[in-house]
Amino acid sequence: MRRFFSRYLFWGAAFFAASHVSIAQTSDSQTADRQGVFLAPGWGKLSFEAPEAGTYTLPALDAAADGEVLNHEGKSLQLDDLTGEKLTLLSFIYRTCDDVNGCPLSTMVLYSVANTLAKEPELNDKLRILTLSFDPEGDTPEAMSEYKEDILGDTDLDWRFLTTRSNTELLPILDAYQQTVVQDRKSEDGKGKFSHILRVYLIDKERQIRNIYSLSFLHPDILVNDVKTLLMEDANIKSLQANSEQ
Repeated sequence: MRRFFSRYLFWGAAFFAASHVSIAQTSDSQTADRQGVFLAPGWGKLSFEAPEAGTYTLPALDAAADGEVLNHEGKSLQLDDLTGEKLTLLSFIYRTCDDVNGCPLSTMVLYSVANTLAKEPELNDKLRILTLSFDPEGDTPEAMSEYKEDILGDTDLDWRFLTTRSNTELLPILDAYQQTVVQDRKSEDGKGKFSHILRVYLIDKERQIRNIYSLSFLHPDILVNDVKTLLMEDANIKSLQANSEQ
């Protein structure tokens, strides 16, 4: 994540060092006065303590949709090929997004979640992250390969960077996830700009969506505890099955 996050993490870290308060505890106007832009809660410390993992349940919301995608090497895959083996976090982004509270935020939060879980041996390799571009014209497999390198570098995380051949394959996926995306203008450098709702989806091993995170609740602490909760649920189910077979 060296080049990608440098411009965001630098002033984000400076903000926290200067304030020593939670972003979520400050008003929009206060945050705007300090930085010239409102920072979403995900960039800082939660203003409340996230519920302890395993003390709550996450009911299934809907089935995770399938669809044809391309990986960063240009290989055609189905989304179902990438879900079901592990818990999955799915995000929709476009690579050139420059909104600090948009795609860079979701990517930073996912990176933080993956690194946190990777440091716990019993949780390592229990999570897969899928990042799917909704800009097939600009985010070719080659471009997504470079994006992957910018984010991961030499780190060994199970994180797949995906795109589609065209809008023909993309739009049914967006519709199924109720992910609104509108290409609204062309910038001076010719790169497309998109308006979209920021969402990240937590998908279990049965390919059921168990949570959907929007801007206000997209925070590493919340996601980590939700992942741990589903892992505990899976362990309890396996224990009950084992006991019933005895």
